[in-house]
Amino acid sequence: MTISHNEIKPGSMPPNASISRKLREFYDAVQEEGIPDRFLDLLEKLDEAERNTKSVKVK
Repeated sequence: MTISHNEIKPGSMPPNASISRKLREFYDAVQEEGIPDRFLDLLEKLDEAERNTKSVKVK
């Protein structure tokens, strides 16, 4: 079933606009969150392991 623009009541939002607004709100909320320390520690360990692997290959 398709709803034409003529069937949308004045003052109501089209369904896609509501979904779009909610997605933007969710994205903004995620973007404002900080990166957890545990995750940063894991990234540092991975970087260190990669550096160690590269130094072994160079030798």
